[in-house]
Amino acid sequence: MPFQIKKSPTKIAICGTGSSWNLLPIQSDHTIYCLNDYVKTERYGVQPDVLFVMDLIDEKPQVVSGIDNLGDIIQRINQMGVPLIAPFKYAEIPKSEAFPLEECVKEFGLAYFTNTICYMIFYALLKGAKEIDIFGVNQAGSHEYAEEKGGVEYAIGVAIGRGVKVTINGKDSQLLKYKGKHGNYLYGYFQSYENIIDSKKRFGEPIVYHLFKPPQPISRTVRVIKE
Repeated sequence: MPFQIKKSPTKIAICGTGSSWNLLPIQSDHTIYCLNDYVKTERYGVQPDVLFVMDLIDEKPQVVSGIDNLGDIIQRINQMGVPLIAPFKYAEIPKSEAFPLEECVKEFGLAYFTNTICYMIFYALLKGAKEIDIFGVNQAGSHEYAEEKGGVEYAIGVAIGRGVKVTINGKDSQLLKYKGKHGNYLYGYFQSYENIIDSKKRFGEPIVYHLFKPPQPISRTVRVIKE
């Protein structure tokens, strides 16, 4: 029998489907939340402890178009044997649970869920998470960046505000990053926070910034006559 690591109910690993999801350790004491496509593709042997599919399964485009078979998906989820968090409890999936929407809104005060990752973060908070590690959640595509990223960052902000340690893994993730014309710079400073702190350590506190530039001394050329 393979060695089993005891899971921590307060340490949550959220595994998305973008690049860097494979940074999630196979052996981890985190309670692992996976979503959607994990139903069809086992990733590096990572076994989810909780599965989230916040799209209605029978209305997913792949099912409606006939690419995926609804019966096969239901069977696969039941074989996984882990809780499924969904908008509703499904009669065909005994371990499915309806997302505690009303409880969540009462606790956190705003019904702002732009994608499944938002639900995963808030569910973790409701369960008493103290640490949340995020893998494979890039929010870098045009649709994700424009329509979904804000909701995920809001959920992360709520978590941080409640003292939860949040770690975003992977260089491709755009979460808590500003993709402006100057790159990931702080507005008004035109440099990164890391650069500001490094400069302070090396050169001390910055001098007072002069809005009116002090006059520069006039340079005079002295002519020396040798006799």
